[in-house]
Amino acid sequence: MHPARGRIATSLLRAVATIGLALALVGCGVPLAYTRFGETVPYSTAPLPERAHVFLVAGGSDVANFAQEIVAQRELLRERGVQPDEIACYWAMPTREAFRRDRAQYRRLAAELAGCYPANTAIVREHLARAAAREPPFLYLYVTTHGLASLLPPDVPKDLLEAPDAEMLDQYALQLAAGPGRGAHPAFLMAARRAGAAVDDLVFSPAMLTRALLAFPAATPKIVVLQACHAGGFAPALAGVPGLVGLAAARHDRTSFGCDPGPDMTIFGAIYTRLLAARLTAALALPALDWRALYDALQAEIAAAEASQAVTPSLPVFLESRPEP
Repeated sequence: MHPARGRIATSLLRAVATIGLALALVGCGVPLAYTRFGETVPYSTAPLPERAHVFLVAGGSDVANFAQEIVAQRELLRERGVQPDEIACYWAMPTREAFRRDRAQYRRLAAELAGCYPANTAIVREHLARAAAREPPFLYLYVTTHGLASLLPPDVPKDLLEAPDAEMLDQYALQLAAGPGRGAHPAFLMAARRAGAAVDDLVFSPAMLTRALLAFPAATPKIVVLQACHAGGFAPALAGVPGLVGLAAARHDRTSFGCDPGPDMTIFGAIYTRLLAARLTAALALPALDWRALYDALQAEIAAAEASQAVTPSLPVFLESRPEP
């Protein structure tokens, strides 16, 4: 072979090898980055702090905006005087696909999420029970995730429908995706139930949340905000909890919006957090806040935002318990 041709061939081989290595590294980039992210942000296993009475729960695992909302609210509440040991946060590790789509946002959030517990129904329920026994000055619960009118799939298999305890699936629910079957998969939930798990540890339902809130003293102010589709389905059950006020992002038969890759927060979450920041002067003022006025402003802004996108209105719901007789 002519020396010049030999040098050209060698250069081509080197270039091909370099390109192949680069492609291999790119191909491995997402899984390796995802694995490193999981190692960087482990779930907390520490006991619930003695003074915890603010619970911020990001339940969905397919977009980063849920996690962004609880990080933003924790920062706001700390600025208003809530101490770090008064706040407990929960989140769900993203799927690989979710991490790929919202990678930059998840990486920005990593340091803030490092001390959070898994968004698992059993853990949240247990922590609420612990807080109730300690009789805190007030309770603030913010849950942002996907909401479902029913956990039953559209084409319900007969064996699933006829299985013992299948009724636990046919109810409103909020997804806490760090739980069995990512918190919403009926087959996994039923398998966990057959293995002995309690229904209240599997499904974040109106009945479960009501029981958890009723464990708090009647005089304890309870603020509950549910950012999820169909979250208004919780309203009838929560109406029997004394001292409760709050908001749900959508009527029982409506969806909320902004639960997609890209936006930093959901439509409801972004507007609510901004309005709360404008009205809240100090942490202890949370129970005394004019929640009806906040709801009216929130409803108006959400209606305008949804109209600009030509979507079916979500119709947020004002949550308020009936006065004690």
